Amino acid sequence: MKLVSISLVSWLLALLLLLLTFSLISQQGISELDVNNTRITSLIMAALVFSLAYAPSLSWLRRRMGGCRPALLFPLASAIILNLPVFLIEILAIGRTLAPSEALACIGAFLLMGTVFGLGFVWNYHDAAL
Repeated sequence: MKLVSISLVSWLLALLLLLLTFSLISQQGISELDVNNTRITSLIMAALVFSLAYAPSLSWLRRRMGGCRPALLFPLASAIILNLPVFLIEILAIGRTLAPSEALACIGAFLLMGTVFGLGFVWNYHDAAL
């Protein structure tokens, strides 16, 4: 249950970052439709990333390392290494379906989401038995 809570907090922070960035970029402000689309799309992506990449990979890394030491490795792994495919897709989408500012906002959101999830994972499992 703690991992679900950590996932929700990291997703909410990433969603806030996306909405803040989009509101700063947009000349007219953000409509309710934009907020709903951003929320739904980011929730689907976050659910996929959390369930398929972050939690299983960090659990495997924890077993492999014999615990959560070094603690910095877990946020780095979830923020950078596990998000490399997402970063590549975002970069390749620039000029086709995304503006550069939108792609960078999504990359920043995934960096934030991975970092928060990794920190929460270490906080949750730092003294738990394997």
